Amino acid sequence: MALSLGWLCAIIHCPPRLTDNQCHDRVLAGRITNLDYTDFSTRMTIDLMDNKLPSCKVLLTTRGCNYNLQAGDVVAWKASLNAIGDMGNPYEMDYAAFLLHTQGVRYQQHLPVKQVKTIGHSPTLVTRMASARRYIQHEVFNSSLSEPSQQFVIALLLGNGGMIDKATRQEFSAAGVAHVLALSGLHVGLIALFIWWLLLPLDYLGLKKLRLAISLVSILLFAIFTGLSPSVVRAATMIGFVFVSLILYRRSLSLNALVAAALVILVLNPSAIYSVGFQLSFITVGAILLFAQLPASLKSRYQWVNYITSTVITSLVAMVSTVALSAHYFHTISFLSVVSNLLILPVLPIFMALGALFLLVSAAGLQWSILDAAIDGIYSYINWSTHTVNAIPLSHISGVYVSTIGVILYFVVLLLVIAWLYRRNYGYLLAAACSLVVLMSHSWWLDYKTPSRGLIFFNSFSNTPVMYYDHGMGYVWVPDEEEVDSTSFARFHAGFLARHRISGLRFITDDDSLRLADAMVNPPHAFLMGRRLLAVGRGKWKKVVPPQRRLVLDDIIVTKRFHGSVNTLQQLYNFDRIILSGATHDATVMLHECDSMHITVHDLSSQGALQYPSEF
Repeated sequence: MALSLGWLCAIIHCPPRLTDNQCHDRVLAGRITNLDYTDFSTRMTIDLMDNKLPSCKVLLTTRGCNYNLQAGDVVAWKASLNAIGDMGNPYEMDYAAFLLHTQGVRYQQHLPVKQVKTIGHSPTLVTRMASARRYIQHEVFNSSLSEPSQQFVIALLLGNGGMIDKATRQEFSAAGVAHVLALSGLHVGLIALFIWWLLLPLDYLGLKKLRLAISLVSILLFAIFTGLSPSVVRAATMIGFVFVSLILYRRSLSLNALVAAALVILVLNPSAIYSVGFQLSFITVGAILLFAQLPASLKSRYQWVNYITSTVITSLVAMVSTVALSAHYFHTISFLSVVSNLLILPVLPIFMALGALFLLVSAAGLQWSILDAAIDGIYSYINWSTHTVNAIPLSHISGVYVSTIGVILYFVVLLLVIAWLYRRNYGYLLAAACSLVVLMSHSWWLDYKTPSRGLIFFNSFSNTPVMYYDHGMGYVWVPDEEEVDSTSFARFHAGFLARHRISGLRFITDDDSLRLADAMVNPPHAFLMGRRLLAVGRGKWKKVVPPQRRLVLDDIIVTKRFHGSVNTLQQLYNFDRIILSGATHDATVMLHECDSMHITVHDLSSQGALQYPSEF
């Protein structure tokens, strides 16, 4: 019944596909439901309000910012919508599926901010909450808190984890406490506890049901206020089932509440099942509930011993239950997450209580220096804890690759072990051992089939990375960038690096060169995997052309800095193919030239990454 219901809801909720006439050359209008600013751009999620079009959402980004825009505004613009696609790089995050599954967005458009006209204001409860959230967020940024503390408060209490810088995310992920940065059941449970305590006087008035009802409504409003993320909705729904059972004097079962919460979320948003947060959240809580009865014999008469025991067991269960999924998505395994949780979790309720008080004070336009100092101090301790744990040798392993089949086999093993723990039937243990052998064999087969040497041209919005890799070492040449952020490159292509067991990276600049036994890079020329390459676009390529004859090449890499024509390249060089950078703003003219001159072209932006050759 649940499967049938889910199938029906998925069909109903699936965003429609628009025709070319609906996507282009018409004026569209819609309500802004979500709004984010960067230094030079505005990002808006818009619900279309056109009776002639099916109901759907559009992602609109602008060149430039209009700070007068707010959630609930109705805007109009001339449509030129494009279906959201992936970068086409192997083992990367499926960006199109992510937006479709998490936000219900299938189309996007980028245009100058002046072309977006405000034509009205039509707020809803969600947009009013979003506006209030933005106002409080603005007040936080204007406070005297340190910037990292501001980001942490906004992530934990306003649900906007995107403000946290990437380096901090990596630190917390490596330490095994990334769940602290994302508003989840832990935080919602603490907030529910705070509200419950604040309403304690109602019990003395004989109004316990009213206390439960007010607490429930407060949690639901908090879920809406923070943007209705799957983890928050899951926690709010579970708490709601428990509170309703208490109001009706019914017994509540935690596993039933968890499954009911999953059903409610998937009815409202069937695509949430593809969300990493949804998967990690439900698997972690489910595993903790399944193991909750097992350590009953470890109870002690000392409360502090019970706290440490429960924290250690909970952390171990959470780590074991999600290690394969975390490695699959984030390619990192933390071995000391138990230590990190023991250091951080005791101070987290204090930080959240002070953070909530800080938000109220900031919203009132006040500032308490003692409160700011206390929050900064606790955040410094939390940050110190993650640094300390990560500094311990072998605290975590990066560059881990686990396939989808590997994740499924791992959970089969885990479920069989749980069945054995409850039933004590050694048949389950034997089946788990056999599944583990299959898992290890599958991992070995993947390693055996993965080439240790190759060449790849990545698709990127900002540059044109070319990487030659050989037995764990990657040599990266970015011909259209003077400086490359190595950390960002490693993060964006973590899946590819982990899959090919590339543990070291060397970046080759214009002033540098690479000379190996079977590879050479001397910008703007390169000889890699038997291919003679030339990168054009920065002017240096013209100075090295032999004056008497055309240089024979296999591929010409046309970077974003190239402003010439294909005809000019053909006059100077004898080449087989053009590789067109994905960072090129408008490649239409060059593609037409290649087509009219019968020149083979590989457009990275539309065809994705190019690899040479897979059999090496």
